[in-house]
Amino acid sequence: MPNIYDYIDEMQKRPGMFTANQTLGPLETLLHGYCTCLHLNEIKEVYEGREFNPRNFSAWLYDELGWSGALGFAFAIEANTTGPKDAFDTFFKLVQQFRHGMAGHQ
Repeated sequence: MPNIYDYIDEMQKRPGMFTANQTLGPLETLLHGYCTCLHLNEIKEVYEGREFNPRNFSAWLYDELGWSGALGFAFAIEANTTGPKDAFDTFFKLVQQFRHGMAGHQ
C-alpha cells in the first residue's frame, strides 16, 4: 500500500509534476495537505521508519541541525543551502535520515 514516503519518492523522481521550478514551498504545501487528509479521515499509514509529518520534520531539523522550522521546513532548508537545486536535493537526503532515525549531519 502506498504511503507518504512513496509520495515523497515520486516527488523526487518527477519533480516537474509537483513544482515548476524545483523549489520546496509547493512540496511542503502538498505534504501538509496529504497529512491533513490522513488526519481528517483517521487513516494510519504503515511503513518502515519514523512517521512523517511536516511539523515533526521541522522540529527534527532544529533538533539535529539547529535550523529553525518556525517558517516551515522549506524555508529552513533553503536558508541553509547554496541555492534551489541544493535545497531540493538536500530535502530528499534529510527525509531519509529523518525516516530512519539517523542524525541529520551533512
